[in-house]
Amino acid sequence: MNTPFVEGWNIVQTLGEGTFGEVKLLMNQNNHSFVAMKTIDLQNYSDALDAVKKEAAIHSRLNHSSIIKYYGQRHSIDTYYIFLEYASGGELFDRIEPDVGMSLSDARKFFKELIAGVEYLHNNGIAHRDLKPENLLLDEYGNLKISDFGLATMFLCGGKRRKLDKKCGTIPYLAPEVLSLLPYQAEPSDIWACGIILVSMLAGELPWDMPSDSDEDYKLWKTTDYANHSPWKKLDNLALSLVRKILTPTPFKRYDILKIQSHHWFKKSETRDRKKVGISVRSGRDLDDGRQCYSQPASAAIAFDTSMSHSESEVRSFSQPTQVDDLLLSSQLLTSQPISTPNNSMQKLVKRMTRFLVNLDYKAALSNLELFLDDLGYIWKINTPSLLTITTTDQRLVFKSNVIPMNQQTLIDFRLSRGCGLEFKRHFVSIKNSMSTLIEVAWPIATETIP
Repeated sequence: MNTPFVEGWNIVQTLGEGTFGEVKLLMNQNNHSFVAMKTIDLQNYSDALDAVKKEAAIHSRLNHSSIIKYYGQRHSIDTYYIFLEYASGGELFDRIEPDVGMSLSDARKFFKELIAGVEYLHNNGIAHRDLKPENLLLDEYGNLKISDFGLATMFLCGGKRRKLDKKCGTIPYLAPEVLSLLPYQAEPSDIWACGIILVSMLAGELPWDMPSDSDEDYKLWKTTDYANHSPWKKLDNLALSLVRKILTPTPFKRYDILKIQSHHWFKKSETRDRKKVGISVRSGRDLDDGRQCYSQPASAAIAFDTSMSHSESEVRSFSQPTQVDDLLLSSQLLTSQPISTPNNSMQKLVKRMTRFLVNLDYKAALSNLELFLDDLGYIWKINTPSLLTITTTDQRLVFKSNVIPMNQQTLIDFRLSRGCGLEFKRHFVSIKNSMSTLIEVAWPIATETIP
């Protein structure tokens, strides 16, 4: 159900949540265009203000096709708002089939776009410091967009370069020097994360839990005996030769952007295989094995009018600024690709593969889901009549399930809340397989086959 936000704009749904707040989807009532709105709860997390101001300051400087567009920010006494491009294609991890990966051509396309975005960041003296599939979004055309600049920082300003010393990010994607006790160069650590992302796209798994000699998989990588082990045996020789150069433990020996772009695997051109594979503000901890993050799966259409008016009651409900003209200082929010009908706009909201339709009414679907979650050993609770929060027993993974009635059938939709995207996909597949006898097989709106 749509909830009024300000006049002419409705909150359509919650896209994600983190320690400090949520990401909401706003839809324009007139042209059905979308804006993603990140909200930060300053009343309960007053120490988040400096961090989110830094995030907004960095993101506002950026303008590149491989980076989520920043439209503006505003804050009231107890809430900070950041308005962003809405990426309709979901998160990159949603395109990665666990333990399989994706097609070689898709992986190459996404990797090229990732490297282009990282090159732009580094040329502007900015290190992202938390690159991972959960922070890489796709637009409606399947183009990759880097998002979530909550841990980003400047390493080059006024011609002066500085080393970094903060240990932050998501552990499986960290470069080994980030875990050391010494300051480190910014660019090589981001490039290392790009290499881990490439492995995940090609193999459907992460190579290790931590880049440390305490990790047996990482120790094996530093020997000559790794090639016959997973995930390396899943990579062809050309891809493996590039990964070898990127995931070099010594930072000054690691490939830089120019060398990556000059590698034969990167430069290779081919007809794309069009077959689709199965289809955060920072957390309270800077270093995490599965950071709680914001995600915003789904339309690139933008039409946030800074001149719109609103009622006082709506302002009070959502802690909005007292003046509508103050909602955004930026005048950059212009209509882009408006959506002609409400039906078309709703189709923009369903490009995610972690959902299925069951041949049951709402009550029966919810009851069966609860039974299967119990059988599979999950910890779960009902937040609202249709929304469940599901947690693994080790509490490293948290995801949401929204149960939505659709005539005599029911849509069960899952989204990641905290933890590893690949691991979330594995758990989704397990739940889906357990409920396979109840699932409606042919339902195009539940897949990426919709236009």
